[in-house]
Amino acid sequence: MLAFRLGIVITFVVMVARMFQLQVLQNERYETLANRNRLLRIETPAPRGVIYDRNGTILVRNRPSFEVALVPEDLPFDDPDTEEVDEEAIEIEKVLRILRADVDRDVALRMAEILFNKLGYDDFVRTVQRAGVPITFLDEPAFVTPVTDDGRLTMAEPRKVFFPDLEQPLPLQGLVALVKRAVAIQSLGSASDPVPILDGIDRIRAFEVSEDSFRIPAVRVNQVPVREYIYGDLLSHVLGFMGPIPAFVAAEYKAAGYNNPNEKVGLNGLEYTYQEELRGKPGVRNSERDILGVDVRTVGPVVDPVPGLNLHLNIDRRLQAVMRDALQEKMTELDAPWGVTVAINPQNGAVLGMVSLPSYDNNIFAERIDERYLALEADERRPLINHAIGGLYPPGSTFKMVTAAAGLAEDVITPETVIVDAGPIYLPNQYFPNDMSQAQKFVSWNHKNGVVHGRLTVESALALSNDIYFYYLGGGYLEDFKGLGQRLLSKWTELFGFGETTGIDLPGEVTSLVPTDQWKRQLFAEPWTTGDSYNMAIGQGYVLATPMQVLVETMAVANGGTIYVPKVVHHMTDANGGVQQDFEPEIKRKLPIDPEELEVVRKGMWDVVNADYGTGRAAQVPGVVIAGKTGTAEFCEYIPEKQDCRRDEKDNLPTHAWFTAFAPYDNPEIAIVTFIYNGGEGSAAAVPVTQKILQAYFTEISPQAVSPAAVQEP
Repeated sequence: MLAFRLGIVITFVVMVARMFQLQVLQNERYETLANRNRLLRIETPAPRGVIYDRNGTILVRNRPSFEVALVPEDLPFDDPDTEEVDEEAIEIEKVLRILRADVDRDVALRMAEILFNKLGYDDFVRTVQRAGVPITFLDEPAFVTPVTDDGRLTMAEPRKVFFPDLEQPLPLQGLVALVKRAVAIQSLGSASDPVPILDGIDRIRAFEVSEDSFRIPAVRVNQVPVREYIYGDLLSHVLGFMGPIPAFVAAEYKAAGYNNPNEKVGLNGLEYTYQEELRGKPGVRNSERDILGVDVRTVGPVVDPVPGLNLHLNIDRRLQAVMRDALQEKMTELDAPWGVTVAINPQNGAVLGMVSLPSYDNNIFAERIDERYLALEADERRPLINHAIGGLYPPGSTFKMVTAAAGLAEDVITPETVIVDAGPIYLPNQYFPNDMSQAQKFVSWNHKNGVVHGRLTVESALALSNDIYFYYLGGGYLEDFKGLGQRLLSKWTELFGFGETTGIDLPGEVTSLVPTDQWKRQLFAEPWTTGDSYNMAIGQGYVLATPMQVLVETMAVANGGTIYVPKVVHHMTDANGGVQQDFEPEIKRKLPIDPEELEVVRKGMWDVVNADYGTGRAAQVPGVVIAGKTGTAEFCEYIPEKQDCRRDEKDNLPTHAWFTAFAPYDNPEIAIVTFIYNGGEGSAAAVPVTQKILQAYFTEISPQAVSPAAVQEP
């Protein structure tokens, strides 16, 4: 009896101690767990901001789409120890048949893609193998998981990915197993949260599924907005597109408040740069549920969603279309792989138009990123890259404005300094200075036509794009002339914005280092030579630039020496139209050059278009005074079989075509650069494109009417 009483006392003490532990010591923990079961935090996504052009034309808007999801807690619960029939699998199979996953290959593939992204490679493969579905391994990913690298969309490291026989829909038992696995994983968190299994269905199909769903309480048909890009490929590189949160940055997004793993985010273009502003703020409410999981009431304050801000661009859709059509026509004529044309307001840096061809229709990624992305990624023309800011090319003679400005600012030349082009010049070999057979020959483009330009000033040298003058100016010649040399050339290259990104509000911008003696020694273990200065002075050799950097160079000359940061977005408004952020012009630097000296460079550009001997006369537009600079840049297209660069029958390297211009001369309101890869002569290929753009701009688009007037010399 004593032992029995003692046992009761001990049991009572243990129970009291346990109750004290649960109710006092671990009160907060269990209260949190209870609230987690009782309270459900529900987020309501905010409407994403709309994007307009400078005239208020809608470029991007939201349109409704629908997704089908399953709520785990509403599916039959199976006890594997007591049940012989898998009721959950039977219920899931009913849903899949309603969705026609058993007969519609596209539906089956899309469901497999969604589940692949949710489960990951290893779990996906194990689940399907356990279901007894035959598997195939491919060398390339069957499903696309996008990752961002400096804002550009790239592929993750290729790996073998499971995929069934591509000619047949995924076997239904495989899909059932995948859905069961996804539901099981979700149940470990919140069994009330729906698990999406199919998206991108239209309104009619959504209604059909909703009508059938009364038989299966677990089915939810949710309306989800998707982006609609009104003008397709016209602005794809500027606007970008959206997609699932990349797996490798999922933790960062979650830390930033992205609690919905299915939320889509901007992956490129303005959608990426202004992701936070466009997204808005999701609404939040806490719902209290009973033991059956039924919502009883809302607890606490309800936070309504705040719509994302609307972007109003500097870009004019009409000008963009003219630029695209003019460039495409010339590229088709030349069979050029890609090209660029960009327009900017040189008075404030506002980007008026930006075209990179080939382009793509970003609507194909509006609802999902699929095999069409792989096709674009495999395209040798690289249509996903915005070549205006993401491609590096030798700028050729468009760089001569930098050399000319440097020579004038550093007092190496004056506007009256004369250098004579009497034909090719020969730079003695530093190891055999007296053996002219070892000397390096430097020619100007006009020499192949049997023409020498004779006496030249810097203004006429710019107009004629004479290389001899700029060889002297860049590197000097023996004891006859002291040129800028590497140090001053590099200094002014940097001042004009080369060697750094322009800072444009678009992702994916690249740049290259400004070549210097130290850079060459480290990279090639060779010292800088006079010949390197010669090549650099005419935009060849080691000099590389994006078309946008060349346009920034032109902007600085056009406006008198100010370098602005290019801006695509003009301002942002809220849902009521109130301006929330207005982007003022941002000055990066002012060039340390006398305005009168820079005016000499401007006059040289005037001569290019308007003088009888100018290389860009074809750019003239009646009634408008235009200044510009042509460029023809040699490049090396390496041929492995020949172990050499591609050359034509006359042993000439292929060339890129460049032309950059601004207008009107006295008060510039537009500056343009046109670049055509492997386009040949700039005067023949790039000038006509720019002329068509300027013609349309000043006759149809310019905010200021241009009265016809004779073109007069400044």
